This record gives sequence, C-alpha cells and structure tokens, in this order.
Amino acid sequence: MSVLKEWIRREARVLGPEFLQVDGFLNHRIAPRFIEEAGTALAPSFRTVGVTHVLTAEAAGNVIAYETARRLGAKALYAKKGKAQTMRRPLTRAVLSPTKGMVTDLAVSADYLGSGDRVLIVDDFLYEGETSRALAEIAGEAGARLVGFGFVISKEFASGRARLESFAVPIVALIPVASMNAETGAIAFANEPETQAD
Repeated sequence: MSVLKEWIRREARVLGPEFLQVDGFLNHRIAPRFIEEAGTALAPSFRTVGVTHVLTAEAAGNVIAYETARRLGAKALYAKKGKAQTMRRPLTRAVLSPTKGMVTDLAVSADYLGSGDRVLIVDDFLYEGETSRALAEIAGEAGARLVGFGFVISKEFASGRARLESFAVPIVALIPVASMNAETGAIAFANEPETQAD
C-alpha cells in the first residue's frame, strides 16, 4: 500500500475539500504500474469468494476492474453510459454524477450477467456511493449474488461507505482518505497524520 500512497502524494492534486485529481495516472492517462499495484493489492481480499464478474461503470473504473478480474480469474464487465441501441435486455439505473453534476443512465446487458454469477463491484473512487449502489441493484435485478465492493481510493469523510453497508458485504478501500486541503495540497490518509503534497 505504501507504493500507492506515495504515488498519490507525489502526483495527485487536491482541487477542493471533496475533489482529488488523479487523472494523470488512474482515470484518464493510465500508469500501468499503478494499476498493477492496485490490482495486486485488491484481489486477495476477494480470492476466496468465487468472483465470476468484476463489475464497474465506464469509463474510470474499467482498467482497475480489468486488472482485478485478471488476477481473480474472472470476467470484467462494465456498465455502459446511456442506453445503447444494440444492447439486448438492458438492466438500467439513473445515477447523479457528483463530479459532472448530471444524471447518467448506466446499462448492463442481462445477456452477460445472471443467476449463478458472483459479482464484485470495483471502482477508482468511493465518494457518495451512488454509482456502486446502482451497480449493486443491477446485479441483484440480474439474479446475481453481490460478494463485495473494492475501491482504489475512498473519501472516508463522505457518505459512500455508510450507503453501501446496507448490502452487508465486505467493502475494501486500498487508500482511505480522511481529509484534503485545497489551500495547502495536503492529503490526510485515514489513521495517518496529514501529509503535505509535493
């Protein structure tokens, strides 16, 4: 975990008390080594629960879902944004994006998820938890069993973790962030003193 924390200290930018910019290595431009480290750290928590599908929402979660699925011997599946004309039997939910400030439809084809599947939901961030909650509802509608949630970074000061606890499955966050200071660039990781960003 220390490699991931140091990477975030070095390259992430605090944009406000709620927003951490990581698009230089995690969700726009991708640093393969960071993703490999994150997948290596995330997969062991779910190795014994028989994951068949690692589910995420396009596009920020795609690479971490793929890497986690690869390490678990599972399939990666991402919910598409919008209602694709070519998708048969779509399972959909509307989600408000806190970063974009708009409602987006997420859609997963029931052709690729069903009863007998065991689903791990993975994403880059846990913030308010709305996207992950919607994905969990889609998995349930498909008849699949939810076995956990996994995140690279969680904003522990927000309501996301509490919102997902109602699903009664493990919630694993590699890098829990306690607070952020836009004026100083400081990121305080949970259970650690506040650290000045470079």
